[in-house]
Amino acid sequence: MNEKKHLTQFIERANAFDNNTKLKLLLFICGAKPNTFVHLRITTNIDDKREFERLLDANNIVYSVSRPKGFEEIIDIKKNIAIWRFTGTWYGYDLFNSLAAKKQFDMYVSLLRKQKHTAADTLAGKLYGYPSCCVKKFTQNHHAAHQSYYAFYKKLHDFDKKFPFISHTPCALICGRTKTLNTKYQRALRKTAPAFLRSYATKRTYTADCIVDSENDFGTFKKKDGHDYTLITTKPLEGKYQLISALSKENRPQGTILRCTITLQYDYALINNAHPTGRLKNFHHERKFTLP
Repeated sequence: MNEKKHLTQFIERANAFDNNTKLKLLLFICGAKPNTFVHLRITTNIDDKREFERLLDANNIVYSVSRPKGFEEIIDIKKNIAIWRFTGTWYGYDLFNSLAAKKQFDMYVSLLRKQKHTAADTLAGKLYGYPSCCVKKFTQNHHAAHQSYYAFYKKLHDFDKKFPFISHTPCALICGRTKTLNTKYQRALRKTAPAFLRSYATKRTYTADCIVDSENDFGTFKKKDGHDYTLITTKPLEGKYQLISALSKENRPQGTILRCTITLQYDYALINNAHPTGRLKNFHHERKFTLP
């Protein structure tokens, strides 16, 4: 068995990667994505970092790795408190298809440090294989005031549902180049990682209570006609407390409990039939900045 196949199998089974990271890694390994950035998480799986880097070296992949940083997760919800604890460390990996691409990335970082964001975004689009029409739209909207809060966030949610294999912001729901790229990625996974594709695309539906937490406020808007809330499941779902983005025209105070139908698929969750059943007053988060 060749080293490329070993690397693909390691990515599919390793606990160090979430689904979004596995998606980007597998597309990069098979050559569908030119370059990418991923996270590797370490809790009890200390050997995964060493094995991942061994396989990258064995496949002659150019990469750079960040210093370790801690990450935290919700470990419990008691009454009106979401309790967070540090649960491990993560490393960021920039992966390149050539040394020339690595030099372009270094130029991108230099542009960011000089606050030349438009030039940096344009270069990043080329590095990561994003359609030029989408890069242009992204740079134009970077500091623009959007007309409607609800329409802006609805479009972001619609992008997730229509293009589950891409990692850029499309210029429009009818973007033909994004549609082509999404199809290309799906076909590449069907050929090289069919087991992952089946798992990634499988719908899982649950009925669960969720707590309304913070409201997303990315962007500037002329009309505040909606709310994109972060919902937190009151119990672990698939082994973890889930944080889910949910768009609504209803004004829900923080701490509102919603009985929801949750559908998990690809790298997002859909909320349906959300009905308020109560409220946790003074809902807040507790964080202790110490490792266990």
